[in-house]
Amino acid sequence: MSYYPVYLDLRGQRCVVVGDGPMAVQKVRGLLNAEAHVVAIAAEPCPELQDLPLELIRRAYAPGDLAGARLAIDASGDRAVMTAMRREADACGVLLNVVDYADACDFIAPAIVRRGSLQLAVSTSGESPFLAAALRSRLESELGPEWAAFVKLVGRIRRDLRRRGVPAADQAAIYQTLLESCVLDLLREGAVAAAEREADRIVRQAAPVR
Repeated sequence: MSYYPVYLDLRGQRCVVVGDGPMAVQKVRGLLNAEAHVVAIAAEPCPELQDLPLELIRRAYAPGDLAGARLAIDASGDRAVMTAMRREADACGVLLNVVDYADACDFIAPAIVRRGSLQLAVSTSGESPFLAAALRSRLESELGPEWAAFVKLVGRIRRDLRRRGVPAADQAAIYQTLLESCVLDLLREGAVAAAEREADRIVRQAAPVR
């Protein structure tokens, strides 16, 4: 199966997670990182689930629980729950993910590498979650925390260049120069001020303020 990769804006959106174990906790945390309004439904929620900032409903899933949801995740491991949630999701137009059952999903959740605003999604289209996780680990070892600062710095420069009306082709050349410069190395060493000075020098040289 070929999937269409997409990032969803879930800020403030109702997202329902059904389940009470570690997998439910993992899914809830991912949604909280996206600033979603998370509703967790669990008859016996684990302590980790109870400690998270969410709306917790302490009972088993029941039809009607997906009303008003943007998406839902079934982490219950219960086939009867999966069938009922699949039926309700289809009726309500809610995107549904069922943990470990790709054929029952409207979407699958990739392995994510996060470095600030930078997010890299790794997916094997459901063929091997293990390989996706292994590739994520490899990328995490290669992309250090300096990338978070670099993305933030380039974002600031991009907004300034766009405000000044610098042509897109000239912007692309500046970004390429930044990528090939010592800015990332300076950030890796913790020399943030020096990195910012070097980045600003590159921008001034390529697109002087008139």
